[in-house]
Amino acid sequence: MRPLLAAASVIALLAAWSQPAMAQRANPQQGSDPRRAGAGAGAGAAKLTQEKNPQDNKQGENDEKQIDDSYQPKGIEVGSFLLLPQMELDELYNTNIYARATDKRADFITRIAPEFQLRSRFSNHMLNVAARVEQFVFKTYKNDNHLDASANVDGRYDFSREWEGNGSLEAYQRYEDRGSPDDRGGKTPTRTSGFTGRTGSKIQAGRYTFSGEINGARRMFDRVETDTGSVIDNSDRNRWEMGAIGRGSYELFPGYAAVAELQANRRQYDNQFDRSGYNRSSTGWRAETGIGVDISQLIRGDFLVGYLRQDYEDPRFKDPAGFAVKSVFNWTPSRMTVVVLSLERSIQETTTVGASGLVHTGGSILARHELQRNIILTGTFSAFRDEFHGTDQVNWTYDSRARVIYALMPEFYVGGELGYRRRISNQTGSGFDQIVGVARLGVRM
Repeated sequence: MRPLLAAASVIALLAAWSQPAMAQRANPQQGSDPRRAGAGAGAGAAKLTQEKNPQDNKQGENDEKQIDDSYQPKGIEVGSFLLLPQMELDELYNTNIYARATDKRADFITRIAPEFQLRSRFSNHMLNVAARVEQFVFKTYKNDNHLDASANVDGRYDFSREWEGNGSLEAYQRYEDRGSPDDRGGKTPTRTSGFTGRTGSKIQAGRYTFSGEINGARRMFDRVETDTGSVIDNSDRNRWEMGAIGRGSYELFPGYAAVAELQANRRQYDNQFDRSGYNRSSTGWRAETGIGVDISQLIRGDFLVGYLRQDYEDPRFKDPAGFAVKSVFNWTPSRMTVVVLSLERSIQETTTVGASGLVHTGGSILARHELQRNIILTGTFSAFRDEFHGTDQVNWTYDSRARVIYALMPEFYVGGELGYRRRISNQTGSGFDQIVGVARLGVRM
């Protein structure tokens, strides 16, 4: 109860402070609205069609930012920037916190999540800074208490109307999901940390648009103890990831463009051999072509198909290769509704014994509807197949969620979520099912 009372006290203090702060808040009518990075259901078709891949946001982060502009906080002026602080308090119930096939354990979890965003209001260029801390407190199984945190900065420099440079950098600390295929069943969840960064440029010349970027990531995994007192050393998972992307498109006629994209990557592990004696460092690439669509704010997105391959240094591994697909389509049937369809096939890392990589094929659908200007309903469903290449293990995972966000006023919102996740595996003990319910309370300025 102490974390819950502490969070409630902080929310009350923020609420009290928000009243006198009104005089210092920005006027959203001056220039473009920097309060939101993405879309807003009911905020107009131009914003609605900018939803991202729903597979990248299963937890519903930033749902509150999809509410109509009239229920968005005005923020606090800080020179040429707008400061947007926020505090969220969630109470969760998870029917299977360890994601097990048997011996399931349920628990209540309190999530306390302060964050801020600092958004620029320049006439040209852009610079944004954000940070978030998430404390998870388990009522019964306290060994799973953990703190996630992240900080990121992203920016854009406009050389001209047709040419821009852009980049981003993020540092993070997260704890691995108990349902991860690589979870080793430690006494505590595995702490991961690292950073990711990218820099790139985009230029438009008539009907042609070209863009490119280089990116990198550092990923580290801590050791954890088991219930018997032995130590699981995860240092063999530590690695660097480096990549480059080139993309070009040609507008065939208004609303349709031919697109080609080429990616290359290098995944370099710190240890030459992992705990099972395999060398997991690899080099890969993927090449795709397809069509980009932008039809009168109604449909936006890409549909790309091609070929991918990842070559591992260990000769005992079977190198995954084959059909590649990447597609995200945003359909806005009305100003109140957006539907997002996504499909992707990729090669991911795994430490499963005998498997070179994890060939992930997934599809999802998101539907978001503005019931009223201050009430947003969201439903998602995803299904994906994970093939552990080089072994006979195949996992099918299904995830469905229903969420609601209700803004009482621009500074306060409440919400709820009900989710169900099920994994079916041909590997004994790898399947599970899990139900999660969430009650949400937030205050922002």
